[in-house]
Parts: sequence; structure tokens; C-alpha cells
Amino acid sequence: MEPPLISIVICTFNRPDSLARLVDDCIGRASPKGLRFEVVISDNSPAGYGRDIVAGYQRGPVPVRHVSAHPANISIARNRGIGTAHADIIALLDDDVTIASGWLDRMYATLDASGADCVLSAVSVRPAEDPPVWDRETRQFVRAWPMPDGTPIPLGRGGGSPVTVSTNASMWRRQRCFRGGEPFDPAFGKSGGEDLDLFLRLRREDLRIAWCGSAVAYEWVPAHRMNFRYLFLRAFSGGQVFAAAVIHNADRAWLSASGLMLRGLLQCAGGCLLLLLRVVPYVMRGGSLTPALAVLLLKMAGAAGKCFWFYKIPLYPIEAAGQR
Repeated sequence: MEPPLISIVICTFNRPDSLARLVDDCIGRASPKGLRFEVVISDNSPAGYGRDIVAGYQRGPVPVRHVSAHPANISIARNRGIGTAHADIIALLDDDVTIASGWLDRMYATLDASGADCVLSAVSVRPAEDPPVWDRETRQFVRAWPMPDGTPIPLGRGGGSPVTVSTNASMWRRQRCFRGGEPFDPAFGKSGGEDLDLFLRLRREDLRIAWCGSAVAYEWVPAHRMNFRYLFLRAFSGGQVFAAAVIHNADRAWLSASGLMLRGLLQCAGGCLLLLLRVVPYVMRGGSLTPALAVLLLKMAGAAGKCFWFYKIPLYPIEAAGQR
């Protein structure tokens, strides 16, 4: 049997139903053109349910393999999945997404034509229930950019980019991007930020990222993830891991840390002034959270997170506990 051209690596943790749905999607919809690929399930769950799910695909047209990745840590899961993949091209998908037909074909065509090292696809949202009135478009989970396929995505020294750079719904050249035993730092494995840390590290080596908006992944967003309390905590944690990743990759870490903490303080102070201007009409409306106020509060949470980058909240275990 010929080796696969592409390995789709799916890290999973306590989502057996959505994992099975994504594997079905990959087999039936990923490549109408017939690209040779395999699916690698990197199972980070304590129960190890991935093994039973994979057993149902052993006689299918696409090789589906299971690898155990412990302890619970997203970086360990990513590293384990990549380390056991058989192909030189790696596609990464989270276990809470589905993909549009031809997703793999479009991503590979863009990677090949652009000569990029990494390609990011568009990410849309499929909420489990109607989104809250203050965020009807669920902007917190969307990745969109009105540019043609193959457009280079610039990544600044501080992680700035016109789209969210994350490993969900991405494709990579293994030899260029995943050299070494642990491309993802386990220190970020419970808080998140492991993907930004990798992007910033590879930026030093002139990483070339390309956009592929014609390939779309759909993220399933359960009700608890649209709760404002969760999003506020996520924004605070996002500020923490953003600052931690930037500092980790800075030439002078202490100077970078000082600048980010000062910026966070100034942003919080500016947010408080705006909040004072909006809190009275907010109360007069009966306490209904408006889009403008929600955005302001989430930005303030992210700014505050920069000031406390040195203690990263274990967001993933907290979220997992909230689903029980």
C-alpha cells in the first residue's frame, strides 16, 4: 500500500460523538479528488474512547489509526499525533469541528500553489442554540478574511495578524515546521496558547503562512461556551497566554513583559473610563447586555490577563469540569 500524502491529526478529549462525526466527514467529504490520506486520532481522554471509535473504521477506504496521548494536555496530544503520523503533510483539526466537502483538496492545492509552510482555512460556526443577543454572529469563534486563496498572512513579532492564527483547521509542511520531538510546548498544554507559541517560534525562521478561505471548517459551539461568564474567563485567559507566548519568544523577555503589562494596565484604565460612560445607560436599560458593552468588557478582560501572564489559568480543565 502506498504511503499517505497527508495525515489528518485529530486530538480528542471527552467528545466521542463529535469525534465520530468528524471522522465520518473526513472519510466521506475531505477529498472528492481522491488524495491519499490517513486519519490519526490522538486520544487525550482519560477513558480512551477513541480506540473503540477507530475500531469501527478498520475496513473502510481510509486508514484510521488510534494513538494514546497522556496525561491530559493538548500539547502532548498534538505532539503525539504528529509524531506517529506517516505523511510529510500534516492537517490538524479539532474534534469539535466538521468540514465542508473538498476541504482537504482545497487546502492542499493552496499549500502546493503558494509554496507556503502553513495554510489556514476559514472557520465558521454552528451553535447548539441561538446565540446571545449581544453576539448574534458568534464572532469569538469565527475565522474569516475576504482575501483570495494563497494570500500571505503576515504575523508580527507580537503575534498580530489579520486572522486568528491557531492550529485548528490548518495544514503544515512537517519537515519545515515540526522538527524536533516536541513542536508544541507542554507548558501551554492546559491553558492554551501552544499554537501561538509555535507560530511565534517559527516566525523567527521566516514561516510563510497562506490563507485558504474556500476551505471551510464548522466549529460546533455548545451553549455553555456562549455564556458570558465563560467568554469573560476565556478572554482573560487569552490575554494571559498571548502575553506569555510573546514573552517566551522575545529576545529580551523582561523588557517584553514590562511593556505588555504596562499596555494591559493602560488598556484597563481606558476601558474603565469608557465603562463609566456606558454603565448608566446600561443600568437604565434594565441590565440587558448590549453588543458594545460586551465587547468592551471582553477587551478589558483580555487586557487584565496581560498583567497576570505569569500565572496561566488552566482553561481547558476548567471547561471540561463545567461540562460534567
